[in-house]
Amino acid sequence: MKILGLILTVIVSLQADFVQTKTSAMLTEPQVSTGHMTYRAPDYMQWAYISPQQLVWEIDGEQSNVNPQIQKLLRMIMSSVAGNSADDPKLQKESKRLFREVNITMDASGQVARHVELIEKNGDTTTIEFTNVVTE
Repeated sequence: MKILGLILTVIVSLQADFVQTKTSAMLTEPQVSTGHMTYRAPDYMQWAYISPQQLVWEIDGEQSNVNPQIQKLLRMIMSSVAGNSADDPKLQKESKRLFREVNITMDASGQVARHVELIEKNGDTTTIEFTNVVTE
């Protein structure tokens, strides 16, 4: 993981489309959302849902338009993109508190996540597929 962090630190910005699928015992069928994410080093992230409804979550330094729980999740994603999550005990602890398991599949270069699976403590699962990834 430390090597991955060193590779990812060269990413200055990242943009990608995503398809997010949520499965839960409380849902009769999977909930599918699509959107676009933007990351700019060191601490800007926008997570914009396009369908089924439009919603934008944004963090810019210490400023944010989301509640504290969503903010924690976005900061975890942002740290992963920046390559800091592997060495940050606070982020590892938060991840273990929120999820039973986190699985990340990287692209062939090992620099960019293409598939993320988040398995919650209750068994609910969120998968995120990234496409049209552009990095600088």
